[in-house]
Amino acid sequence: MDFKLGIFFVMAVLAVAMFLPMVDAEGEDPELFTYRSQLDENGMAVYREVSAATDIDGESMEFTIPFEPTMLFIAEEAASEYADRTVQNALAAVYLSNPMIPYLWNYPVTKIAVDPTVAEKGSEGTIYYEVESVAFTLAVPEGITAESMKELEDALKKVSIKGDTDGKKVKSIMSYIDGLSYKKDEDGRISNIYDAVVNGKTTSAGAAQAFTQLCILNNIQSITVAGENITAKNEAVNFWNYVYLDDGHNKGSNVWYIVDAFYNESAGTAGSLTLIKYDGKSYSMGAALKTDLDLSSPNDLSAPDVIDKKYVPPEEGPTFWDEYGEMVLIAVIGAILVLGMLYAVKTGNF
Repeated sequence: MDFKLGIFFVMAVLAVAMFLPMVDAEGEDPELFTYRSQLDENGMAVYREVSAATDIDGESMEFTIPFEPTMLFIAEEAASEYADRTVQNALAAVYLSNPMIPYLWNYPVTKIAVDPTVAEKGSEGTIYYEVESVAFTLAVPEGITAESMKELEDALKKVSIKGDTDGKKVKSIMSYIDGLSYKKDEDGRISNIYDAVVNGKTTSAGAAQAFTQLCILNNIQSITVAGENITAKNEAVNFWNYVYLDDGHNKGSNVWYIVDAFYNESAGTAGSLTLIKYDGKSYSMGAALKTDLDLSSPNDLSAPDVIDKKYVPPEEGPTFWDEYGEMVLIAVIGAILVLGMLYAVKTGNF
């Protein structure tokens, strides 16, 4: 190979390599957020066991779950605190992710007592403690039976969700949730997906669960979020949703949006800066909905960050230049570099 041509070839490869990462980055999708990803190994053991309790077998269910000896504690109290926190983290993660676990439907207002088995390790003078297992009991809400779950499953099948894109399906689900009636919860009880879908009367808890499950059934990523909603009526805990959709402002990735279908359906699929009006004042969604994932007991979970802008459907999305401008610019610069190097090789002017 001619020496000059070889230099040209090497320089061309280097130029392409320099720009490839920029092109690839356009299509990257960040790792999808899940609550369970925040759990440790023992938390995941609890998560899996509770997530499997979709069928009702009695009014209550006792769980005994072995823990891996991943941590040693210098005080028995610290070991017990770890056990309780691990269970509460896992129960909250299940509740906020999977609406079809009836044994957790009252968890936001019913504290779950955790009974850990703590063993001493070591010898005299050097005593440590580790959690060998945890035990706790979960109960279904009064009146909920196996027949109730069959009713719920049948009712979910009858909900008609329309749309040929995820964005349109989300809009259809929101319209359905907005059509539910409000019914204040009794003391010590909180609404659930059965109240929303079968009875059509619920608070935000049941509405958010219904939204999450309908998204699951339509292969759309969604989670339930808890906290304070200044536009909501008096409830024990307020709930809304986050949904994972195309970033209409920056094609090639998905982002999390806010959905408050029960109280602020008119806001649509919102960003944190989307404005809503309440009591004669304007608020951003980020200011009106203040996330606090603690339920009947505190937990260490956090929710994902949401985009600041409102959802833009693909058909109303960015212009051709907004979407492909960077790629066109890269192609032009690359062409100029290649032509420049080719000219240099031919003329010998390096």
